[in-house]
Amino acid sequence: MKPRLATLLLALDWIAFVAAFVLTCSAQRNVLWWLRLDWSGWFGELAELSALGTVSAGFVWILWLAVTLLWSALWLARPAPAKVKPAVDLASAAAARQQLAPVASMMETRPDLKDKILRLHQSLEKI
Repeated sequence: MKPRLATLLLALDWIAFVAAFVLTCSAQRNVLWWLRLDWSGWFGELAELSALGTVSAGFVWILWLAVTLLWSALWLARPAPAKVKPAVDLASAAAARQQLAPVASMMETRPDLKDKILRLHQSLEKI
């Protein structure tokens, strides 16, 4: 999965989770429903889920939170993409030098142009 798509999906997941949490809190008129979830026995309901049985709403909330936290941890632990420097094409560099050869006579007639090009060349060599 591309990094931008994964980041977008993770952000959408968190936005949906927070929105659903806020809507549930407003429907329940308090936040205590979150504390009343079966935090100790939710893992036992995984067998019901795998058998496509009925599961409680609290289990769905806890599973959603666990999957989102796991996904976030994996996203944060991923290695940064390596930046690859483009390789210098020697053939194109040689072709560019050949194109500059006819301009040498013009550089000899204009010393200010020759000076500017020399300074530009020196600054490019520093890079």
